Amino acid sequence: MVEVQTVEMIRDRSLIDPNFSGYKLSLDPIPVSREALADGQGPIHIQPAPEMFGFLHAKLFGEHNHLFLDTFSEERAYYISERGKIYTVNETGCPTEVWNIPETGQPHDYNPGLVFASPSIGIISDGSGTLFIVFTGDRKTEIMWKSEFQDEVCGKNRPFIVRYATSQNGGKDLEVVLQFIEEPEKLDVTGLPAAKDQSETSFFNCLEWISFSKQEKGWQMERVRRLVSHGGFNYIGVTAQGNLAVSAEKKTVLSFDSLHPVESLESEPMQQEKDEKAKFYWKQTVEDLEIWFYVLPDTQKSHVNINVDGNGLEVLISGLHLLKGNFQSQVEKDSWTWTFDHGKIGVMMSKKTQGMWTGFWGEAGGPLGQEVTDFTEDTILPHLTTDNPICTGDPSGEPAFNTQELESVDDASDENSSFIWQSDAKKQGIASLAGNQHLMSIPQPAGNPPALCIRSDVDGLVLKVDDNKLEHTKTFPALGYVQAGKQFRKFLTAPHDFSYSAICDDSRHIYVYRQPKPIENELRNRKTGVKVEGVAVQQVVTLDNTEEILGMCATPSILFLATRHAIYRLTTK
Repeated sequence: MVEVQTVEMIRDRSLIDPNFSGYKLSLDPIPVSREALADGQGPIHIQPAPEMFGFLHAKLFGEHNHLFLDTFSEERAYYISERGKIYTVNETGCPTEVWNIPETGQPHDYNPGLVFASPSIGIISDGSGTLFIVFTGDRKTEIMWKSEFQDEVCGKNRPFIVRYATSQNGGKDLEVVLQFIEEPEKLDVTGLPAAKDQSETSFFNCLEWISFSKQEKGWQMERVRRLVSHGGFNYIGVTAQGNLAVSAEKKTVLSFDSLHPVESLESEPMQQEKDEKAKFYWKQTVEDLEIWFYVLPDTQKSHVNINVDGNGLEVLISGLHLLKGNFQSQVEKDSWTWTFDHGKIGVMMSKKTQGMWTGFWGEAGGPLGQEVTDFTEDTILPHLTTDNPICTGDPSGEPAFNTQELESVDDASDENSSFIWQSDAKKQGIASLAGNQHLMSIPQPAGNPPALCIRSDVDGLVLKVDDNKLEHTKTFPALGYVQAGKQFRKFLTAPHDFSYSAICDDSRHIYVYRQPKPIENELRNRKTGVKVEGVAVQQVVTLDNTEEILGMCATPSILFLATRHAIYRLTTK
């Protein structure tokens, strides 16, 4: 049985400016330098094959960034050319070749990938199914690299892309995470819910988590674990204690572990629950909780006695217990209310700590309840739903609002997304990200896990990822709203010091948003009279050609961009 630990994501309100007035367009130019690339010298750009027709393939190929940042060496980025050569790009010179990926004779189904695990170790996937561990030495000297390991680690005819790597135990161990999309009949997976539509049944999204150790004969594979999901992975990292940290759009399970057999994630008690009938229904948001159930038609309101003490709920009908148990987390004991209408009893409560619950009852359990979500509501309560808009009650039947008036920035994000910590099949930490759109992962220096940036209301919240902990450390004001309004946006990035954020379109335009800077002299808003503490500026750069932007990465002083025939360096300091 899997032990699930719920992790609460707590926002630091002191880091959010409710009076942020927006970004002011600055006419100060950003210096841009351009290095032309000859034919075949530019980044390789592989499109999905005809048999890769699923959403997961589109996401994997469409979001691929062809520029790879070296988090151990400031102001340096890398890319892999069409001929398999790896080039380094720094703040001064033109691209310099550092290694050539050996040709294996296999077709390149995926784009090749590169990540750095330490100041002297790089991990490379060639896109055809071979993983390389290379010794880079001091990368500031731009010496040629040397291969220390080469193997088809996921098996024959199974291409992949390397997503993350880190060095541990003083450089003696490596944790490497690979990603590939696979057909269901080629994998043995249990514990995932049944697919809701045809698109989910086509492919599985897989993370191959491989642990290496340095032996006398070189690098050896010590352990292989595989996480599988129907949805996409937006964030991937490994914490200091060796837990795989993943932001997943749908339920994710550990389907394989080379050291320990993985049993079905559905325990026997859970299977029995499926055969029982739900005693109540419940629905939640980040802040609120609603529960309802039905009683006999002749029940009167005076027969009902409900008590909520903050830790649990007790419902008595004519003195007999109908529901009783302790919540998974606490609710506000002074801000709850209940209603009674034609045999339906509803209880509305406010959560004491914001966040999504993975279940209604705590460890002691309680009567079986069924959670209602946007996906299940129409099937559970068909008599309470309609395909028509909300009406005003006017005989004309005119809707209360026009759905076309809703903006794209008001679209709801995936309500099933969550952040997962996984080490083995027996324990899993989960923090709900429902209602919080993923914006970007921000690489951090010295091998630390990337920071996670999510949308909360209009802002972008930066969360530091630790073992079973998401800590709100920085905020990009109004970034959630701004990026949603960029119809042609392709990449969103920021440097490790969070001094600015940058959005690029699929070609030509780059938008840089600076963090608010304090104003020395007093400045007040003309209309409201409110004192303005700081000003945030926006800068726009237009490139000199219309080629598709294939990659973008940021450092505190340089923003790197790559197209098929040019490398651009934007000086941001």
